[in-house]
Amino acid sequence: MLKKVVDQMFELARTDDGISFCKLEHAFELDKLKIGEFSYFRKYLGMADYFSNFNSWLKRPTVALVLAISDNTVVGWAMNEKWSSPSTDGRPVYVLRGIEVSPQLARRGVGKNMFFLIANVLLGHVITKPVNKNAKLFFESLNFVEPSSISPLNLGDYPGYMILEEGKKELLSFEDISVFETNIMSCKAKIFPKEINLEPVVSGVNTVVSNECVATEKSNIADGGADSVTPPDDKSVGDSQDTVVFDGKFVGEQKMMSPCKCGHYLVYKYQVTGKKKGTAFICASCNIERYFLPLKNLSK
Repeated sequence: MLKKVVDQMFELARTDDGISFCKLEHAFELDKLKIGEFSYFRKYLGMADYFSNFNSWLKRPTVALVLAISDNTVVGWAMNEKWSSPSTDGRPVYVLRGIEVSPQLARRGVGKNMFFLIANVLLGHVITKPVNKNAKLFFESLNFVEPSSISPLNLGDYPGYMILEEGKKELLSFEDISVFETNIMSCKAKIFPKEINLEPVVSGVNTVVSNECVATEKSNIADGGADSVTPPDDKSVGDSQDTVVFDGKFVGEQKMMSPCKCGHYLVYKYQVTGKKKGTAFICASCNIERYFLPLKNLSK
């Protein structure tokens, strides 16, 4: 089974050298962790007690806190909180209140990886306010832009804020980490139970899938439109142990976060019925099944 640093928290990804990226669920999960060396928020924003701040945030249901943990020591953190103002397109809005990495891990992609992971967990748009020029450059590297007249959120009363629209999240990428899709989907379904109607994928006892991050939403089941591409004529795909034979309804296409073994990113999505109900993600090039998400039993 997938190893967790502390019971209850969701481990979203891990590096080869042992840094785990986890979304905490409860304040007591901090009890077995040590706070590493941090300087920026302490020096410039007066954040004297990181442990107390983390503890307080985790007691607020509107907060999503992701930590980077090495040897049970917190070496990075990112805090997002649900924004009270609605977007014009009805999507949720989260504000990135703070993100910080221990100085000894600076410029190694830890901050970007933390944001990539939480951005894939949270539905909707993300906004933030850079505190200086360097922070602004960092957020621009994460595809944040200054709001315009056509932005889905009116930030006229909040000068200095930048926005990452949900549609731009697909441009984000991660560096040198193994992503645990099962935990990302479980975490996402827990936060958005009404929007997500797919159960986490479980294949035998192996719940770890490296370098692919798939998050299919109930309201976005046919990305790009079901009529925008032509599916393969033959839905009986291949004969290797990674392929599947099924009768499925084509519902759209999607670009994966990492390539298939054949090198292609694009997959076709099919709604599968029968004994195995769910959504199958089939490589558009070699017809290998990349991923399968079983449907919840809605009658329960």
